[in-house]
Amino acid sequence: MQKDKISIIVTCFNKGEYIQECLESIFKQTYRNIELIIFDDGSTDKSKKVILKTIEDSPFQHTYFFSGSNKGANYVRNEGLSLVTGDYLINIDGDNYIDEDYIEILYDESIRMRADIVFSRIWDFNGKSYIKYLPDNYKFNISDMFLKNNIIDISALIKTQILGDVKFDLKLNNELFDDLDFWLNLIINNKASVFFTKKTRLNYRVLNNSISHDTKVIKRYYRTFVNFCYITNKYVVEKNNARYYKFNEFIMIIKGLIKEVIGIEKK
Repeated sequence: MQKDKISIIVTCFNKGEYIQECLESIFKQTYRNIELIIFDDGSTDKSKKVILKTIEDSPFQHTYFFSGSNKGANYVRNEGLSLVTGDYLINIDGDNYIDEDYIEILYDESIRMRADIVFSRIWDFNGKSYIKYLPDNYKFNISDMFLKNNIIDISALIKTQILGDVKFDLKLNNELFDDLDFWLNLIINNKASVFFTKKTRLNYRVLNNSISHDTKVIKRYYRTFVNFCYITNKYVVEKNNARYYKFNEFIMIIKGLIKEVIGIEKK
């Protein structure tokens, strides 16, 4: 019997050094009923050329490539949402890659647990460590989306039936916590059920020049707090408690940075 179709949206902006590895990891998936939609978001490097060359070997009948001026991740992902025809959806950033059974495991877990969203651990394969490590017996709790700074990566599996009219908030385009807003919208407003699986992991590339690792650290964490307040105002009833936690975290980080700077100056 034919399994459900899974749509994969790959977004790429100046990831020409990594996009081939990302796409080829999708080509190798043990799950085969895949619709592959690739967006080059106005890259100025070799990304477009690499993508076009790589997809010549795509094993999937439904493989689509789109390229245009740079708009930002949320604009591109929203375009992708309007194009998918699959029963399930996965977003993958062009600098990450997935193990060959990643999609099949997420899909099987969704069927087994009747879950609308299935996510896994995030593995920093260069640093050889987990990001926001979760224990094997972890049970999803929505409070962890705030206390652990969003535990669900954008590359989780989503049942498209639960999407409704949910889109990525364009006010958070290319901002921190854009995916947190998306998940909360699905979970709180659309009542999506969530399941964590220990059986696989996302291979995540930590880049020093990425939005999640801005070298202007103080500015980065200030933006984090502002965006956090904007999101909690939309979804969280006890937003004052959530903001209090985030503000304390922000202050602790700033104190640590000050100590680090003082330490450097003493040398």
